[in-house]
Amino acid sequence: GDYRIVYTVDDGVLLVVVSIIGIDHFTAGFLAAKKVHEQEVVKGPLPVRLLRAAQFHEFVEPLLGWIPQENGVKHVPNMRTQLVAARSVAEALVDLATEADAAAAAGNGTIPEIAGPRAETLAGVAALVAARRGEAVRFEPQILRQQGDQGAPDQRGADQQRQADRDLDRDER
Repeated sequence: GDYRIVYTVDDGVLLVVVSIIGIDHFTAGFLAAKKVHEQEVVKGPLPVRLLRAAQFHEFVEPLLGWIPQENGVKHVPNMRTQLVAARSVAEALVDLATEADAAAAAGNGTIPEIAGPRAETLAGVAALVAARRGEAVRFEPQILRQQGDQGAPDQRGADQQRQADRDLDRDER
């Protein structure tokens, strides 16, 4: 979805937009579209502050319902994440909209990011949630496919996922 907060400031209106960490290397699909969204919203008539967030904790449980199960197995994206609570993201958005030093950071071209404290895999977290719910299901990681790709995951998608993982490793240091 497209999450935005419009905040009224003394000088008018400020648009605060939530985006996704790690979208810079994608060239197709939803993640590439989010990058284009960032670029376009900044060109608009309103002052904008962007915040990139990791997946929300609250995202994992609905995800389990969306993924079909075949022979006791669910295939989940093979991705690393640092899950963050939606409430923490909301608080960061308010800070971004109201703090003067956030305006200075926005002016230097840096997009702030928020993520949880622990790196983990989406498949691993999905397995924990399923176990807590008492579900007997196995999760197998699957490389993200480019949108429209019906065959095996393409090399470009695998390369982009590896680059996103390297970025996460770098950010952890």
